[in-house]
Amino acid sequence: MESLSKQLLNRAPPVALAEAACLLVINIAAFVGNLSVCYAVYRCQRLRTLANTFLVALAVSDILMSTCCMTFSVVVLYLGCWPFGESFCSFHGFCVFTFGLVSLHSMAVIAISRYFRVVKPNKYNDVFKARRNLLYIMVVWCIAFLGSVPPFFFKKGGYEFQAGKAMCLYTFHTNIGYTAFIEVVDISIPLTIILFCYFKVFYTVSRTNQVFSRERNPQQLRAHVEEAKVTKTLATAMAGFACCWIPVLVIDYIDAINGAVTLSRRSYLTYGFLVYLSGTVNPFIYGATNKRFRREFKLIFGKLLCPKFVECARNNDENSEVEPHRPRVTKGTSQDQ
Repeated sequence: MESLSKQLLNRAPPVALAEAACLLVINIAAFVGNLSVCYAVYRCQRLRTLANTFLVALAVSDILMSTCCMTFSVVVLYLGCWPFGESFCSFHGFCVFTFGLVSLHSMAVIAISRYFRVVKPNKYNDVFKARRNLLYIMVVWCIAFLGSVPPFFFKKGGYEFQAGKAMCLYTFHTNIGYTAFIEVVDISIPLTIILFCYFKVFYTVSRTNQVFSRERNPQQLRAHVEEAKVTKTLATAMAGFACCWIPVLVIDYIDAINGAVTLSRRSYLTYGFLVYLSGTVNPFIYGATNKRFRREFKLIFGKLLCPKFVECARNNDENSEVEPHRPRVTKGTSQDQ
C-alpha cells in the first residue's frame, strides 16, 4: 500500500495531468449524459413509460456517482494524495460502494421487468405499476445500504484510501467473510438473475417472431420486433456494464485470496477508471441503439449548440409522425407513386 502511495505521489507532472484530465472527461460525460437521459424522459411523453422509470433511477445513481465520488478522484489524481481527511474518506468510500450496488441491482430490476414484459406479458401490468416501481427502487436502495453500511462498524479494515485506485473504498482483503457475502449476495445473485432473464427474453422473442412470420401476422410481428429492439438496447447496456465490472470483480477476488494488495498500480488505476466508466456508458448506448433517445439527445444538444437545428429537427419529426397516416392514393393520381 505504501508503494502505491509513493507511486501516486511521485508521478511526473505530465502523467498526473493526463490521468486527471482523462478522468475529468469521464466525469463530465457521466454527468451530462445521465442528466440528458433524465431530461429526455421528462420532455418526451413517449419515453415516459413504466420501464423507463428504472432507467431514470439508474441515471440518478450514476449522476450521484459522478458528483459525489468521481470529482474527488480527479483531485486525487491531480494532487497525488487524498487531501480531504479521514472522515470524508469514509463517506466517499460509502458512496462509491452504495452507488455501485444500486447500479447493479437496478440492472437486475430492469432485466426482471423485460422478462415479464416479453415472457409473461399477461402478468406485467399486475407486477409493474407506477407506485410499485417506486417501491422497487426503494428496495434496491435499501439492499445497497445493507451492503455498504456494515464496513463503518468494522474494527479492522472498513473504508480506507486506496492510492492505486485513486479513491476511498471498502478494503475487500481485510474481511474475507464479509467480502464473500457481498460477492455472492450483492453481486453474483443479481448477475445470475440478469443472465437468466435476458436468455429467456431473447429465446422468447426469437421463437415468437418465427411464429408470427409463418402466420403472416405483420401487426403482431411488428410489435414483437419493437420489443426485441428495446430488449437489445437494455441488453447492450448490461453488456457494457459487465465489461466494466467483471475486471473489477476479478481484481477484488485476487486481493481477497491473497489477503493483501498485490497487483501493479496500473491494474488498480484501470480498476478505478472502470468503476467510474460503468456509470458513463449507458447514455451513449441509449443514443446509439434507441431512436427515440437519439432523437431527444439531438434536440437537447441541438438547442444548446444551435437553436435553428432544433426547428429543423422538430419539423422533420412532425413530418415523420404525419407520413404514416397519409391516406393511400391509387395509381395514377399522384406523381409520388
